[in-house]
Amino acid sequence: MTERVITDKRSLSDYTEVVGEECLDELRVLAEPFNKAKVLHINATAAGGGVAEILKSFVPLMCDLGINAEWHILRGADEFYEVTKTMHNGLQGMQVPLTPDMKKIWVEYNSLNADFLSTNGDYDFVVAHDPQAAGLLKLLRDSNGHRNIGSWIWRCHIDLTAPQPDFWEFLRPYVEVHDAAIFSKSEYFPEDLCGPQCFDIPPAIDPLSVKNHLLLDDSEVHNILTSYGVDPERPFIFKVSRFDPWKDFCGVIDVY
Repeated sequence: MTERVITDKRSLSDYTEVVGEECLDELRVLAEPFNKAKVLHINATAAGGGVAEILKSFVPLMCDLGINAEWHILRGADEFYEVTKTMHNGLQGMQVPLTPDMKKIWVEYNSLNADFLSTNGDYDFVVAHDPQAAGLLKLLRDSNGHRNIGSWIWRCHIDLTAPQPDFWEFLRPYVEVHDAAIFSKSEYFPEDLCGPQCFDIPPAIDPLSVKNHLLLDDSEVHNILTSYGVDPERPFIFKVSRFDPWKDFCGVIDVY
C-alpha cells in the first residue's frame, strides 16, 4: 500500500565548506554502529511540505553514511488527507470536531498501509512522521502479534503544547507503543505521554538546496516585489511561510 520515493544521490562531503570536516567526521563515527541497518521513513507526501523537504535531503545523506535508508509515503484517498489535516489542526489547538467517521477513516487507511508493512517489512528502524502515520505500529502489532518488526520512532513535527483533548486522547494510545518519540522542542513533550523515550531535535534546513543557496540578483528581487504591488523603496517586514493559522500572521501584524 505504501509507495517508495526515489531520491537523488547526495554526498556528505558536499557540506564540508558549510560545517567543516571535523563535524562530518563526527557524523561518520556516530553512524558506524548502524552500518547497513535498514531504516524506513514514512510520511504522508513526497512534495509540498516541510517534512518532505527534510526527507528529500536527509534520506540520501543517511545512505551516504552507509545506512540502508528508504522513504515511503502513505497511500490514501482524499478523505484520509482531509481527516489528517483536521487532526493536524486539532492537535495544535484549533476548535474543530473529531467525529466517529473521522476516527474510522483514519484507522482504515492506517490499517491498509500497515498490512503492506506486515508483508514487506524486516526494517531495523521505522520512523513514522506526524499524525498521518502514527497508527501504523499499533495496528501492525494488533494484526501480527509480537513478530519482530524492528524499533519504531514517532517523529512529531507539530506543536503539541495545547492540543484539543479529543484529538490527543484518540492519538495517544497509538503513539505510546513506539520505542521513542522525537519533537522539535522539549516544550512540546506531552506530559501524559507514557512509553516512548522522548527526544528534542530541532528541525534544520539543507543549506545546499536550491531555495537556500541560490541568490537572486537585485533586478529579480525588484521585479518580484513590484509584480505583487510592493514598493521596494519602503521598509517592509518579510515573513516566509505558507498562509496557515499556525504561522502567527497576527504576530507579524502586531510587530508592524
